[in-house]
Amino acid sequence: MANHILIVKLSSLGDVIHTLPAAQALRRRFPEARISWAVERAHSGVLRGLPFIDEIIEWDRRTWGTLGDFLGRLRKRNWDLAIDFQGLFRSAFTSWAARAKRRLGFAPLREGAHWFYNERVAAPKQPLHAVEKYLRLIEPLGAIYPGLPLSRSYLGTAVPAAAEGLSSGVPVPTGPEMFPLRTAEADRADIDAWLNERDFDSTQHRLVILNPHCRKEANIWPADRFAQLAGQLLAQDDVRVAVSGGPVANQLCERIAASHGKRVWRADGAFSLLGSAELIRRASVFVTGDTGPMHIAAAVGTPIVAMFGPADPLRTGPYAADAEVLTKRLPCGPCFAKKCPLHHEPAKCMTDIGVEEVFAAAMRQMERSRSSEQRDQAPNRRRSA
Repeated sequence: MANHILIVKLSSLGDVIHTLPAAQALRRRFPEARISWAVERAHSGVLRGLPFIDEIIEWDRRTWGTLGDFLGRLRKRNWDLAIDFQGLFRSAFTSWAARAKRRLGFAPLREGAHWFYNERVAAPKQPLHAVEKYLRLIEPLGAIYPGLPLSRSYLGTAVPAAAEGLSSGVPVPTGPEMFPLRTAEADRADIDAWLNERDFDSTQHRLVILNPHCRKEANIWPADRFAQLAGQLLAQDDVRVAVSGGPVANQLCERIAASHGKRVWRADGAFSLLGSAELIRRASVFVTGDTGPMHIAAAVGTPIVAMFGPADPLRTGPYAADAEVLTKRLPCGPCFAKKCPLHHEPAKCMTDIGVEEVFAAAMRQMERSRSSEQRDQAPNRRRSA
């Protein structure tokens, strides 16, 4: 029996979101268990209020000296099972330091993380999306997520459902069903007020959010390209444009907005994590590089245009059936580098993606969004949480 289960997925934002289907599968398999989640505080917001998680155990990694307290809190529990979905030294060490009777993870792993486990699952040899990879880890426990893997279509080419044994033939779940983020009434009220101040009317206007910042420098599409894109979008009478991101995005957002004045709305650093999720949910299109907020957009069901350079969208792209992913495959890629190893600044695989093709993709997504709303006869569905 597994009465006390510890999920170890400390970071990052996208990875935490991608683990939500696996957490739901564990809840279905062990309905009476107490399921806890060890996570860095910076990413814990997406776990708030989820009915399949009983406890969030936070590590404030940004504050010196908090690791001992974090591990001490873990040791106060008698864990029957700890599952390391991250597969790095620090996460594997966390599962070991928690003194769980069973410690499950993939093997082999870089950094020797698998030596901390006493139960190992062979790491998949074929490339899988992170969502499917995490579900593969818990298959031996009898935990599955019905309807997956998701059939995705990137660049007009279907991404095959490669994870054998995961699909059950049931209907494909929607983004909010797979990734059920729980925004609070205060978050919704904040976004209502922000949009009302700008005279945004969801029955007449379409909101496009540009998300320019990426944690990895090589993933960033140039700010001047975003500024040109904003100009083309604003030329559409019914389109309103906002820039988003945390405080680290301020400089990029300032550069994008500078040539358009108050016509480009600044949402960077304005809201909490779930407040930002609520704003993204209201958008008709979310235009972004490979970064955490891209996965929030997939979670809330907002149409996505994503530019991919050094990363592989088959593994870490938006887990959504209708996302548009633009990528230029060069002989050196995908290299997965944080900075271009060929010293292109910005990375050539990103600058090869042109403004016109991003604009065309955004317009296609807006048209699909409009058609979907008309079919559903619910033009205000993004406003009614």
